[in-house]
Amino acid sequence: GKQSPTGKCFTPDYLAHRREQLKDVPREVQDYILNNELKESTLNAYEAKWKLWVSYCDKNGLNPMEPNISAIATYLHHKLHVQGVKFTTVENDAAAISKYLPLVEGYSVFNHPIIKRLRKASYHVVPPEPKYNEFWDAELVLKAWNTPNSSLSLLDLSRKTYTLCKLMSMGRDADVTNFQLPKRDPASFNRDDTQFIILKRGILTKSQRKGCKGLVKIEAFKPEQADMCPVRTLIDYLVRTQPLRHKEATEVFVTSVKPHKLIARATGGKWLMESLNRAGIDTVRYKGHSFRGAAANSKRSAGASVERILKEGIRSLPLHPLSGTYSGQEEIVYRLL
Repeated sequence: GKQSPTGKCFTPDYLAHRREQLKDVPREVQDYILNNELKESTLNAYEAKWKLWVSYCDKNGLNPMEPNISAIATYLHHKLHVQGVKFTTVENDAAAISKYLPLVEGYSVFNHPIIKRLRKASYHVVPPEPKYNEFWDAELVLKAWNTPNSSLSLLDLSRKTYTLCKLMSMGRDADVTNFQLPKRDPASFNRDDTQFIILKRGILTKSQRKGCKGLVKIEAFKPEQADMCPVRTLIDYLVRTQPLRHKEATEVFVTSVKPHKLIARATGGKWLMESLNRAGIDTVRYKGHSFRGAAANSKRSAGASVERILKEGIRSLPLHPLSGTYSGQEEIVYRLL
C-alpha cells in the first residue's frame, strides 16, 4: 500500500479485517460466514468503497482501521458537497466502511447517531431519484419480435426468449440468467396448448433476506399473438438448444456459439440492448435496466395492482430509508425496479 503522511503503510486486507471481527468463533465458522454472508457483487462493491476510504485516509494522515466517527463523517460530507455524489452513494459508502470496522460506542458505524443524522441530512438535501422518469412502451419490443421463431437464427431466438422472459418476470439480469430448466423434456410440451411454464429461480433475488429462491410463472399470450408469445418462444428455444447443452447443464440460457455454456450477465444485457435497437428505442437514453420499469409500467397501465406488481417483481413496499414509512404507491412503479 501507499505510505501515508504519518509514515504508516495501510494495505486494505479486507478478509483479514472481516476475520478479526469474528475472532471469538472457531475458524470453520469464520470461513462459513465469510464465504456466504455477502453476495459476490455486494462484496466487490464494498471492497471498491473500502479502497476509496483507505485512499482518503492515506492522503489525510489517518488510520483507516481506526473507528474515528469524526473522520468518517468528514469523509462522507466531503463526498456529498465536494464530489457531489448522490444520497445512495453515501449510504453504500457508510455501509461498506461499517462492514470492516468494529463497533463504536455500541453502534455500528452505519447506525452511529452522528452518521445516522448525516445520512438523514443528506437525504433531505439530495434525495434519491428514480433512474428514469418515463419508460418506453413494452408493446414496441413485443411487436419487434412478432416474427415466427422458425425464421430466426439461434442468436436471435436467444435474444427474443431472454427479452420476453425479462419482460414477463420483471427479473434482474442476474435472476433471468440463472433461471433453471424445467424438469420436463421440452419436446413433451404442446406449444399451442400450454398456458404457462413454471421456472425455478437459480439464485435468491437481490432484495431477498429470507425464504426460498422461489418460482417464476411465464404465461402464454392469446393465439392471435402466437409469434410473440413468451411460452411458445420459450418452448421453441428449449427444443432447439436441447441437443447443444451439456448433460449436466441446469440453466435455461446458454451461449449461441460453442461450447454453449451458461451465459454471462453481460451477454444477457447485450441481448436486451439488441431488442431495444430492433424496436427503435433510444439506447443512449435507455439501457437493460429499464426493462423492469417498462414491464411494471405496462402491467400498471393494464390495471394490475401495485401489490401484485411488487410481488411479481419480488419487492416489498419500499420504505423511506430513514423514517421507515412507505413511499407513495404510484411513485413505486417508477422506482421499483
